[in-house]
Amino acid sequence: MKLLIIIWLLSILFISGCAASLIKTSVHNDTDPYSTFGRTTAREFFIDDHISDSLHLKWQNDVFGSFNNSSVVITDSLVFINDLSGRIFCFHTKDGKRIGQLKNDGAVFTSPYINKFNIIYAVADDKENISRLRYYNFSEGKMKNDIEVKGRCVTQIIGFPEGIIFNTEDGNVYRYDMNGNEVWQTKTSSVVHSSPSMQDNIIVFGNDEGEILGVDSEKGKLIYREKVGESFFGGSSISGTKAYIGNDNGNLYCIDIHSGDIVWKFNSLARIVMVPNVTDSKIYFGNLSGDLFCLNKSDGSLIWKTSTDGILDATPYAAENLLVVPDLNKKFYFVNAANGKIEKTFMVDGRSKLSPVIFRNLLFIGFDKGELQAYEFK
Repeated sequence: MKLLIIIWLLSILFISGCAASLIKTSVHNDTDPYSTFGRTTAREFFIDDHISDSLHLKWQNDVFGSFNNSSVVITDSLVFINDLSGRIFCFHTKDGKRIGQLKNDGAVFTSPYINKFNIIYAVADDKENISRLRYYNFSEGKMKNDIEVKGRCVTQIIGFPEGIIFNTEDGNVYRYDMNGNEVWQTKTSSVVHSSPSMQDNIIVFGNDEGEILGVDSEKGKLIYREKVGESFFGGSSISGTKAYIGNDNGNLYCIDIHSGDIVWKFNSLARIVMVPNVTDSKIYFGNLSGDLFCLNKSDGSLIWKTSTDGILDATPYAAENLLVVPDLNKKFYFVNAANGKIEKTFMVDGRSKLSPVIFRNLLFIGFDKGELQAYEFK
């Protein structure tokens, strides 16, 4: 009996692993999709609305591998998610039905970018210092471009109507157009694990040497390179003319995106690896000691601090009244945005690693073991 069960389980795993590499479906062209990590090139993780703290699990589904700190992207009735086994999965937002998957040799660290019926993503090779930049049309079910680039893409790409921008682990920065043509390439000769953001044609990110870099998005010219502290593994987000980014010192920096000058800094006393969430007037971020902070965006003054006794490494999502905060300690929280009080704690069957997304009254949460869940707000 035990032998039969083992054979059955192996058969299921074999069938799953051999599933066709195909996503082909007809949908409407979404005029307001959640098309890229952080929704915009500046990275925005908030909605101007109130949400309920009562949830109803609408559906859940499995992917093949684990997640990193990326997020889902959504267009029309389709939700896409990457995993570290090298797959892109597509599910229906209504019931979680799997539409298809794209299998790749390597790991997909970055959320894909959706442009109309095209999905663009980067696959980091497991053995060589290269990535594959892939353009796939899911309306036709065809791969349009498959481009080899030097360096492993392990951070979030910037997607916008004219193309994409991304950096690689060995410090190369690339811009490609929507047809898969290279627009420019810039070498920074540094190690990079910090996801970039972009505003006013300026790309901002940090590197492992503790420098902040600004790059002209039109020509690829390095505008500034300023040493400010220890390594940056956290990505940047931008509001107006200021970028916000945390590093291994535990400092959250406010940077002028045009000059690279530090406007202010706040010491959280523990390593920061997430992309900060910047709203109209506040900044929300956490550190690896489990402390969650709310700062005044203009001067960096502390509004509140909450200790979760967890590990916070994925960007929270903010509504006007509540934050959705993932915790590696197998849970996520609803936190009062005004005072930092933890209103509700939800336990999950794995480490919460995806940055949550709220879109069209659905909350998307993902955790280790490749579990993706969609909740409706009651």
